[in-house]
Amino acid sequence: MKGLTQGEQSTLVNPTLQLICRSGGFLADLVAGTFIIEDIKSAGAAATTKVASTPFAVLTHKIGTGRYAILTGDTSAWSLGTHRVRCAYQMATAGPTYYQNIEFEILESGDWPTGNSYVGYLSTRRALDSGYVPSTVTRQELHNYICEVSRRIEQWTGRWFDPRYLTFKKKGRGMPALLLQHPIIAIEDIYAIWQTTSGQDSYKYEQYLYRVYNRHLEGFYETDDRKHPKIDLTDVDGTIVKVKNFAWPYGNQNIQVQGVFGYTDPEFDATSGEVLIGTTPLDIGRVVGSMIARIIEDPTLTSLMSWSPGSIKSMRTRDQSVTFGGGGSAASGGTIMNASFTGDPLLDNILAKYCRPFAVSAL
Repeated sequence: MKGLTQGEQSTLVNPTLQLICRSGGFLADLVAGTFIIEDIKSAGAAATTKVASTPFAVLTHKIGTGRYAILTGDTSAWSLGTHRVRCAYQMATAGPTYYQNIEFEILESGDWPTGNSYVGYLSTRRALDSGYVPSTVTRQELHNYICEVSRRIEQWTGRWFDPRYLTFKKKGRGMPALLLQHPIIAIEDIYAIWQTTSGQDSYKYEQYLYRVYNRHLEGFYETDDRKHPKIDLTDVDGTIVKVKNFAWPYGNQNIQVQGVFGYTDPEFDATSGEVLIGTTPLDIGRVVGSMIARIIEDPTLTSLMSWSPGSIKSMRTRDQSVTFGGGGSAASGGTIMNASFTGDPLLDNILAKYCRPFAVSAL
């Protein structure tokens, strides 16, 4: 989830909020679409429209292939908390209408000069309405807690859990398969790049020359390409190349991959249109909420009851007797390298399944 500081705007130059459109493995332009921005900071109150229905236009909204800036206008008078962009769009003339909700937070300018550094896998609305924190906790405080824990989860797992447009430079290994570390949502372009006496030159691979592995977005969990994302070179007829004379050229940081990446859970698509980009896993938000509850209960990190429940060997409630043993929670839960992330086996086992697989490489 993104953030905007009060007074900050999402613009074509600073596109903090974006609609991302894909067709199969590639970013693709929409045919028509609109967006509405609403204030939804409390589930008990009706949504308040902040930006009325606005059509997407190439000149004012298009950032690049399949990416459109959502323009907020002045946000100085917007209240702190959760807001939502509701997008409706079509990828083909007279085709089905797809919907995408993009939640974001309005942040306090004293804590956040801009929202670019904000990462949140739990909305303040859900944190308050689901009982993770008491109502006395302000949204300003929650933003700091949410960002802190969300970034910690990214460090533990080696992943992020929302769509992000990025450019990677990978090492070509003279093989038909280009192995990546982060789940693919959609690819924009791939280039082979090299240095010449006059500067840098490049070759753009046409999309029919490679196959993108992002089948998890269609709900195919038995072939979960989030675990081992890759791009295979193909022959003109679409078959996978198995000979080395047609391979990603060998070199150092010589393959440039541009696209949208992130570990998202698939959304059900009744049309099987290969268009939707997925959502942040719900149990990642549950871990964020549980960790924030601990921080509020014990901000000095001194209580073993709060921060290392996995080390409790026995309890006696009437006389409040607790016996702690050695070791953390994950050793019994079987997480990666028997390391405990949170000190709680339940939370650790959730995080373990999202951890990036081990890889051996030379930099």
